[in-house]
Amino acid sequence: MLQLLGLAPLIDLVGAPGLGRSEIAGSASPPGYAQPPDVELILTASPGEIGLLPGAPTRVWRFTGELVRGPASTLQTLPDSCLGPVIRVRRGQRVRIRFRNRLDEPSIVHWHGLDVPEQADGHPRLAIEPGAEYVYDFDVINRAGTYWYHPHPHMRTGAQVYRGLAGLLLVSDSDEDALGLPAGAGELLCVLQDRRFDAGNQLVYADAGPSGMAQMMATMNGWLGDRMLASGRVQPTLDVDRRTYRVRLLNGSNARFYKLAWHDGSPMVMIGGDGGLLERAWIRPTVTLAPGQRADVLLDVSAHAPGSEVRLQSLAFPSAHVGRVGMMMGQTPPTPQGAALTLMTLRVSSARAPAFVVPPRLSAHQAVDGASAPVRRVPLTFARMNWQLDGRVFDLADVAAAETVAAGSTHIWEFVNQSNPMGMEMAHPIHVHGRQFRVLSRAGGAANSLREGIADAGWIDTVVVLPGETVRVQVTFSKHAGLYLYHCHVLEHEDMGMMRNFRIA
Repeated sequence: MLQLLGLAPLIDLVGAPGLGRSEIAGSASPPGYAQPPDVELILTASPGEIGLLPGAPTRVWRFTGELVRGPASTLQTLPDSCLGPVIRVRRGQRVRIRFRNRLDEPSIVHWHGLDVPEQADGHPRLAIEPGAEYVYDFDVINRAGTYWYHPHPHMRTGAQVYRGLAGLLLVSDSDEDALGLPAGAGELLCVLQDRRFDAGNQLVYADAGPSGMAQMMATMNGWLGDRMLASGRVQPTLDVDRRTYRVRLLNGSNARFYKLAWHDGSPMVMIGGDGGLLERAWIRPTVTLAPGQRADVLLDVSAHAPGSEVRLQSLAFPSAHVGRVGMMMGQTPPTPQGAALTLMTLRVSSARAPAFVVPPRLSAHQAVDGASAPVRRVPLTFARMNWQLDGRVFDLADVAAAETVAAGSTHIWEFVNQSNPMGMEMAHPIHVHGRQFRVLSRAGGAANSLREGIADAGWIDTVVVLPGETVRVQVTFSKHAGLYLYHCHVLEHEDMGMMRNFRIA
């Protein structure tokens, strides 16, 4: 059963050698990439179907992968899962990925959390048409950590991710190797998602059926499901040995927030976040994960009795702690924000392996002096029936003067989650493309039970700003020049226009 969360043997799908040059939308491979890469993949997005519930199979959209060049461990297929293959790369590798669109609408892929050149970031203006191919070339310069990939076409990101297009991208390096963290059979991959199904086991999403006020208000809140998936399976039960596990958690939901805890009271021992290992383990009863965020936690079941169970739960919290929309018009979701949830169950076997002792220091964080950094205030608002960033909505090419920064410069961005006369008030997880950054301060807002589980330590690329809060982050921008994005990672908010360009000059 362990293979359900990514512990199956690694599968090497080797494509034919000597691939010819393909048509590329956007631009050809950047200069300097004439030599063969260390890793080359073909990643295809296409329709498919899978048995997620008893009865009829569910129609989904899926990423599939073929390894053309590189270590056999690069691609890991998750059996019986609607998710794409796990891509494993190492810091310092040069990677080429040929994305082939076999959908019936435009798409493009974003490598969430990676610092890559402009042409490799998956900007919506680079979306390719059905039948086309786009070639990504980039060097892996990120620290070891849990990253992911998903589509990023304008106004269709939520729909495409919801239908199944997402996957984990795991980076390793020698610094992490030296710690001897649980790996292989000691690693659990857990992508958390929620979905709605109709009576025929087909996915239900806001873009289907007649439009109207109910549908519009549902998307303003963010689309919520009533069935919980862990790595593409519905509430799986897994057999585990009596040992310590590294559980890599990703909130891959469109809009749902999770207040994660182990049902038996075991602590959440968080060792890594969006941008890799923390300096030291961060131990709390709960961990809050907003859409797009990741957490690596250690779970020690070495002392558990054979046959006992440990359940990963999302504890109940008031839905107002994520927010509310106006007059609460529209349909109430089947499982509202803040409902208590069981996400997966671990069933302990009699087999035993040594427990892992957490090192007192996991990594070294080199802080950048931001004392003289310019400060930019970014209000998060609702006006003219749209969620907005600094009073603006998305335009494919528009960049304001305040959204232009120098390559390698350090800035402080202050995200202010404002109330408004319409009573629209929601938490927003703000994702900045291409960079990991540090949280400097968090102030304001009413008492909120999610706050205690927000891990602001370490490097992150998605920061949750709760209703009424002001959060300051310090960002040292990439040395790659070009047009990048920052946006709310509630995918319906992004698709509605709560996204902006910034230019690195």
